[in-house]
Amino acid sequence: MSTAQQRRYISRLRLVAQRLVGPPWPSVTQAAYDMMCLQGQDWPGVQLSLALRTRARSLSEVREVFNSGRLVRTWPQRGTLHVLSAADVAWYLPLTAQRKLAGEEARRQRWGVSAADIDAVRDITVQALRTVNPRMTRTELEALWEEHHLLHDRNHRYYFLHRLCVEGTLVFGPMDESGVHLFVLTEDWIRESRQVDRDDAVVELVSRYLRSHGPASRRDLNWWCGLPLRDIDAAIEECAAQLTSFHVDGQCFWVDNSVLERADSTAVARSVLALPGFDELILGYASRYMTVPERFDGILVPGNHGVFRSSIISGGTAVGYWRRSAKRLRAEFFASVTPSLERRVEHVLARLPK
Repeated sequence: MSTAQQRRYISRLRLVAQRLVGPPWPSVTQAAYDMMCLQGQDWPGVQLSLALRTRARSLSEVREVFNSGRLVRTWPQRGTLHVLSAADVAWYLPLTAQRKLAGEEARRQRWGVSAADIDAVRDITVQALRTVNPRMTRTELEALWEEHHLLHDRNHRYYFLHRLCVEGTLVFGPMDESGVHLFVLTEDWIRESRQVDRDDAVVELVSRYLRSHGPASRRDLNWWCGLPLRDIDAAIEECAAQLTSFHVDGQCFWVDNSVLERADSTAVARSVLALPGFDELILGYASRYMTVPERFDGILVPGNHGVFRSSIISGGTAVGYWRRSAKRLRAEFFASVTPSLERRVEHVLARLPK
């Protein structure tokens, strides 16, 4: 195969691994568990990402799972909000996010935040959630901190919120009637937690990632979760019996054997998808070029400023993006496409989960 064909093959297998083509996950809970983490700063977008991968294709089911406490949102990796299974929070945060807190000391000091300030914010927050209201919006938390004269800089709002979530005091839990995510105490909201020792945790993370995101390279994993390459290499070796490898662009890409067993080349080649902007197919890897042709990357990510347009994927390759207009969803293609593909895209947009 040519390099272009190899890249397309990798991308098509990723569609299968992520359950965007082939048998979907039976439930939202299972989808989130197997995906390990889904990037979630775009709250409506991550709900759509989950619904697209499940049998029911229902946004209301996604919201119900959050409201029941089975899924949460927090900052587990890359300093970015993600969705993950509530039961994984207790072992995942120490593995990926908490180990970087020490490295934030310089920023904390630059902003004039003392250790005593953090303790005070934590104590006041826990007390309010325990005695006043067990579910609070971000605005309510910030007003609470303002009332106690703990916000001396505009950066403090985000810093305190991020800090309390990363250390495991708070998580984004249920939603209010208007769909706003509410903050809750982790230990009160999450009823079932798992504790996993570090070595086993690394192996589990790598195994689940390659089962739900593969084929992926060691550098994809390193970028995605931030673990050292030596730990990733050891975990890949531990999982080797259940993996298949491919060499593309001078790198080794690994995938769980179960993905190959599910792959239907005809179905994948014919697949047409409409994905939200921050979907894991686009953001789950160190680079996007397996799926997004490099000459079109600047259209999908204008200015490369971290704002992603919602993508249209045909046969594993990004061919355009979609957007909401006043009355309908509209497709914009990178280049001319056939009338048949235009009709199929319109059909896919009309059938997006609601």
